[in-house]
Amino acid sequence: MSGTLREMPLSECEEMLLASRVGRIGVRSEAGVYIVPVAFAFAEGAIFGHSAPGKKMALLRLWPHVGFQVDDVRGVTDWRSVLVQGKWHELTEEADKVHARAVLLRAFEGNLWGATAGHGHRTSLADAMLYRIDIEEISGRAQDGA
Repeated sequence: MSGTLREMPLSECEEMLLASRVGRIGVRSEAGVYIVPVAFAFAEGAIFGHSAPGKKMALLRLWPHVGFQVDDVRGVTDWRSVLVQGKWHELTEEADKVHARAVLLRAFEGNLWGATAGHGHRTSLADAMLYRIDIEEISGRAQDGA
């Protein structure tokens, strides 16, 4: 293995979050940690997402402190990864939900495939549960190819 391992500056971490549309959220569970991929948008210093009801949402309500990761892997020695630590908030006020939908639709250029689906759940964006992760810490590492 070769390549230079480096810490990414905050600006590069934020650029990667802005450009990414799928990340993984990790939340505590009775058995350890539950990690699932989610579609998201990074805006206003926070992560916005949507979900159908299910295990993920139930766990997030119990343990709102989360880890969130995005990465760009081109090879074993050519990758970037951003890790966010933060607090998850379900959006329940109508104004907050309208705002989150607008953020998501803008990020996905109006093409959010109209639904949230996973593990057999399917719901429209209008009916999806919406959330925001308030970021407490961002770190990033990269290994620039050989």
